[in-house]
Amino acid sequence: MHPMPKYLIAYRKTEEGQKPDWAVFTTDSEQSLEAHAVTERVQKRLSVLGEKLWGNGEVAWIGSGRLDDILYRRDEATPETSIVYGLVEG
Repeated sequence: MHPMPKYLIAYRKTEEGQKPDWAVFTTDSEQSLEAHAVTERVQKRLSVLGEKLWGNGEVAWIGSGRLDDILYRRDEATPETSIVYGLVEG
């Protein structure tokens, strides 16, 4: 039995009067995640946590790799990108 693929999803959130900051979570999914599914998961999390999404709403795939590689690529995203996600390997 193979473990389910794990995705890292990062989104820029903002709270009243604060500058935008990354929030990160991981999720397991049997199917490859598409941008609309990632957006739905982020929107659900925002509503539960009472956060606001910051940026232009763009969702960017940042590839696959080790967790630290994906976090590094997250920090290279253009400033207006709202959500990035990637596949965590090993």
